[in-house]
Amino acid sequence: MIQPKYIILFENNFFRSLFPFYLLHLQWEVRCGCLRIFEKVQKEFPEANLIFYSERANYLALFQEKYCFHQPKLIDGNLLVLNSGILPSKEFWSSLQKSYEIYLKESPPFKSVIFSSDGLPLALYITKDEILNPNEFDIKFYTILPSKYSEKIPQLEIPRPKILNFLWDAIEFNSFAILDDFRYYKNFADFDELRKQNVFIYNQDYIKIGKNCSIAPNVVLDARKGPIVIGNNATIQPFVYINGPVFLGEDTTVKAGSMIYEGTSIGEVCKVGGEIENSIIQAYSNKQHYGFLGHSYIGEWVNIGAGTTTSDLKNTYETISVRIENETFDTGRTFLGLICGDHTRTAINTSFNTGTITGICCNIYHHGLLSKYIPSFTWGGKKGESIIGNFERTIESIETMMGRRGKKLNETEKKILEMEFTRQKAKSR
Repeated sequence: MIQPKYIILFENNFFRSLFPFYLLHLQWEVRCGCLRIFEKVQKEFPEANLIFYSERANYLALFQEKYCFHQPKLIDGNLLVLNSGILPSKEFWSSLQKSYEIYLKESPPFKSVIFSSDGLPLALYITKDEILNPNEFDIKFYTILPSKYSEKIPQLEIPRPKILNFLWDAIEFNSFAILDDFRYYKNFADFDELRKQNVFIYNQDYIKIGKNCSIAPNVVLDARKGPIVIGNNATIQPFVYINGPVFLGEDTTVKAGSMIYEGTSIGEVCKVGGEIENSIIQAYSNKQHYGFLGHSYIGEWVNIGAGTTTSDLKNTYETISVRIENETFDTGRTFLGLICGDHTRTAINTSFNTGTITGICCNIYHHGLLSKYIPSFTWGGKKGESIIGNFERTIESIETMMGRRGKKLNETEKKILEMEFTRQKAKSR
């Protein structure tokens, strides 16, 4: 069996396709289902030591500060090297274990292998007895070993896993991932007691509620189409309808009268309301009021104003194209709403067209038909009528919002924000 003592999770060369998420995050921070990628790996191997590698050293430092993570030293033990663009589901782990067990039955001379699919290296497993002296190489060597030196190590073919090349892949796989992550959670609620309080529960075996949750009367938890996971200290106000698969993170509040439909994940410390369908909200963001959010991916520290609505389906039912910086992509999706970067805010009654992408730190207040691509630090939203905003005022507003949640903007993130602002300012001239 694969039993790693160390797991190196590395960022591959295609992280820029995760725009605008990559502007402030590393690839393994993407949320799909109930958990971020690195959290899924840690849940699967709770005894293993996670080691992270990215060529973006400042982002790696930011990640370590944000999650109070200290990089362990690779000494000796079985090592798994994993591409962080993979959605690490139960079926993926099973395919690794199954192919490896079949391989070992053949009594091979080497027990270290590369797992690949259609010629694409996905993971590397090196046993303790065959690992090179880790002091002789840096971590980067192990991340390039599967692709650069694959002919030196036996390769095992596995079924192609789900891969998150773009943020709309996370949206597409979200229902699947919520069901997959369901196994990691425990239920702490008394369903009989909730029913006495006029909470309507359907298919309770597919509902898991965390500790210290507040669920008001006349809430409907409908898990007939998929599971519902509610994190610790969550609050659900009266007359809320939740139709699984749905995930609500810790300390998140769902406002009265809301409708949360299948395929939706709301991260920790969010406040949401209105109508939300098949969307992911990363964490620390607010969509408190009425308005429709559909097939969308929302970053952290976003505030969506009252009445803000996304279109996620073209009237012609054609597939949706998007612009990522200077490139246009046909997503192949019929449904796609808004992909929104961190620290962006929208004014009341903002309307987004299908497949709109906004960068980070935007202040969107124009009405009518907005641009489908809105660069970082934009104030306005319409092409030809927008400006690159004031950096100092933007930072002040970010610090105010974070302070309300007991958080601070650290210096590493501030420097990254300044670099992106400078880049956008130069492009606007």
